[in-house]
Amino acid sequence: MRPLPLPAPIRHISALAILILSILSAGSPTMGQRKPTNDREAEKQLITSEMERYRLRIFRANDAAADENYDVLYYRLQVRIDTAPNMLSGMVTFRAASAIDGLGSIRIDLSDSMAVDSIVSGSIPLLYTRTSSIITVYLGRTYSSGEVFTFDVVYHGVPASTGFGSFVFSASGGQPWIWSLSQPYGAKDWWPCKDQLKDKADSVDIVVTCDSSWLVGSNGALASIVNNGNGTSTTTWQERYPIATYLVSVAISNYAQFSNWWRYSPTDSMEVLNYVRPSRLAAAMADLPRTVDMLGIFSDMFGMYPFVNEKYGHSEFGWGGAMEHQTMTSTTTFSENLIAHELAHQWFGDMITCGSWADLWLNEGFATYCTGLYLEKMYGTMPFWNYMTVHLNAAKYAAGTLYVQDTLNVGNLFAGARVYSKGASVLHMLRHVLTDSVFFASMKYYADDPSVKHGTAVTADFRRACEAVSGRDLGWFFGEWVYGEKYPAYSYGWRAEPAMIGYRIDLRVVQTTGTTNPVSFTMPVDVRVAGAGWDTVFVVIDSLNIQDFTFNTLLPPTSVMVDSGRWLLRDLDSTSYVLLDVPPPGATVPFSPFLLENYPNPFNPATTITYGLSVRSRVELSVYSILGDEVGRLASGVKDPGSYRVSWDASGKAGGVYLLKLLVEPIGPGSGPPSGLSKKMLYIR
Repeated sequence: MRPLPLPAPIRHISALAILILSILSAGSPTMGQRKPTNDREAEKQLITSEMERYRLRIFRANDAAADENYDVLYYRLQVRIDTAPNMLSGMVTFRAASAIDGLGSIRIDLSDSMAVDSIVSGSIPLLYTRTSSIITVYLGRTYSSGEVFTFDVVYHGVPASTGFGSFVFSASGGQPWIWSLSQPYGAKDWWPCKDQLKDKADSVDIVVTCDSSWLVGSNGALASIVNNGNGTSTTTWQERYPIATYLVSVAISNYAQFSNWWRYSPTDSMEVLNYVRPSRLAAAMADLPRTVDMLGIFSDMFGMYPFVNEKYGHSEFGWGGAMEHQTMTSTTTFSENLIAHELAHQWFGDMITCGSWADLWLNEGFATYCTGLYLEKMYGTMPFWNYMTVHLNAAKYAAGTLYVQDTLNVGNLFAGARVYSKGASVLHMLRHVLTDSVFFASMKYYADDPSVKHGTAVTADFRRACEAVSGRDLGWFFGEWVYGEKYPAYSYGWRAEPAMIGYRIDLRVVQTTGTTNPVSFTMPVDVRVAGAGWDTVFVVIDSLNIQDFTFNTLLPPTSVMVDSGRWLLRDLDSTSYVLLDVPPPGATVPFSPFLLENYPNPFNPATTITYGLSVRSRVELSVYSILGDEVGRLASGVKDPGSYRVSWDASGKAGGVYLLKLLVEPIGPGSGPPSGLSKKMLYIR
C-alpha cells in the first residue's frame, strides 16, 4: 500500500513520493531496452494531493477486539449498495471452529456506525450484546475444540470511514464511485468480522447487489453476474485462497474493462483484468500491460504467482495512492513503479501477511525493494542503483526502530522513511551480507515456507528462513537494523607506504551512531583501492567505533573509498577522502611482517591467505572461531624472509565470522620483538 505523507514539518517523505522521485531520477537503461515510464506532472500532482489529505487527517485507530477462542473458516459477505440515499445493507455469514472446549460466546468486530438487525443460526435467533464496536454473540450452546458453528449477522448503515477511507461513497464523471480500503483497521467499519491479522479465513464469497450499469471489482474469481430484472444486478466473487480481512475489497462504478493475459506455461495463461473509469481507458491500456512482464519476473524470483488459479488485475479507486487488495489491486495511478510495488505485495503482504502490524516492514519494505529488483531485471543496474540511492537517502529520516512499537498510530505504520525506505534498505544490505545467490535463495525459500505461505509471518520467521539457507546466525544483523535505531556515520583516513612486496595501506575507520541501540554496527564494508589504471575491492568487517585495517597492493594507490558499492545505509564524511602519506617509489622504509586480506572474502568453502616476513622468524598462522577456539592451524615453524600463500577449506565448519591470527617471533640478534597480526574472514554457507 502507498502511505499518506506525514504532516508539516515534513521530514518523512511518503513512500509514494519516494517512488515517484526514484522514477524522476532514474538513469538511462542499456541500449535496446524499453525505458521506464515517466508521467511527471501527474505524479507531482499526486504527491501534492496526498500531502493535503494527510495534513487534514491524523488518524488513530482502535485495535480489533475479537477474541482468539475461535478460528474463522469462511465468510459469505452479501451486501446491497444504494446511493439515493447512500446505504449499505447486508448479511455476513460466519463459519468458524472453536479453539477451546466449552466455547459458549465469542466477540466479533463491527463499527457502531453500523446497526445490527439480527444474528441468527439457521432459523434460531442468537442473543448478543454490544459495546461500541464490540459485539458479544452467545452461541446458544457450548462447543468443543474443533467443533464448527455457523451464524449470520444482518446489518445496515452508512460506514464511518477511518484510517485511509474504509468504505467511501463518492462520484466521478457524474457517476457513483464506491470503494473500500480497509488497511489497517477498517474492515469492521463496513462489515462484521474477526478483524485480526493472524486469523485468515480459508475462503470468502463477496456478493454485491447494485445498479446493473455498474461493474464490481473484488477478490478471487468471478463466479457470476446475474441481472435481477429490476435495474439491479448481483455480482459474485469467490476467493478460495486464505485472505486477511483488511484485504477484502470492493470497487464499484460504471467502469470500462479490458484484459491482458499472462502465459505462464506453454499451455496455460491467467487473466489480468482491469476495471478503470472510461475517461482513463486509453492511459490504462497503454500502461497496465506491463503487469504481464512483472508477473513473469516476480514468479521467477519468488515462485509462481500465489493466486494463479484465480486472476490478477486492477480496479481504479479514489484514494491518492494504491492498495494491494488480494488478486485485484485498487489504484488511482498507472505508474510503472507503483504497479510493480502492488504486484509484489501479492507475495509479500497477501500470500504472506505480516503477523502483527509491528512487523509491517515485511509487507511494505519488501514490496518497495521488489520494485527495485523489477527495475534491475527489466532495465539493468543503473535504474536500480538510482532507485536505491533515493531510498537509502530517505531512510536516514526514519524515526525509531523498523519494528513499529506504536501500532495504533497510523502515521507511524505508514511512515515512508521508516517502514518503506528503511525496510527496503535493510533488504538491500542483507543482500550484500549474504551475497546475491544466497539472498535470492533465501527470499524464495521464505516465500515457499509452508509454515507462513498463505498465512502470516513475523520478523523471526524471515530471519529463520535466511539462516536456514545461509547456515549463518543473523541475530546480529536483525538486532541492529530491525530492532535497533538510526544508522552508522563513517569517517576515515588512510596512508600508503612501499613494502618489500608492493605497497602497504593502513586504513582507519571511525564509526558513530548517535544512539546506544546499537553503539556500533557490524557490517561488511567494501573498500575500493585504486591507482593509475587499476582498482581492487577489499571487504572488511567493521564492528567497532574505531577500527584499523591493513591491505597490500602491488602498485601504488592513489585513492581509497569506503562503501564504494553504496550498499550501506550510512553517512560518509567526504572530507575523509584525503591522501595522508604516500612515500615515492623506491623510498626506503622499515619493513614489518604483513598479513593480507584473505581472498575471496566472504568465501565458500575455501579462501587463500597471503603473509610475508622481513627476517627469518618463527611463525604460527591459525584460524579461530568467534568464541576464540582454534579451528585450523595453517602454518607453524621457522620461515625465511619472503611472502607465503596458504589456503583454508572451511567445509564442515559453521558459517560465520572467523579470526585469522599471525604470530611472528624474529630469530637472530637485533631482529626485533615478537609481533602479531589478525584479520576477520566471513564464511558463507
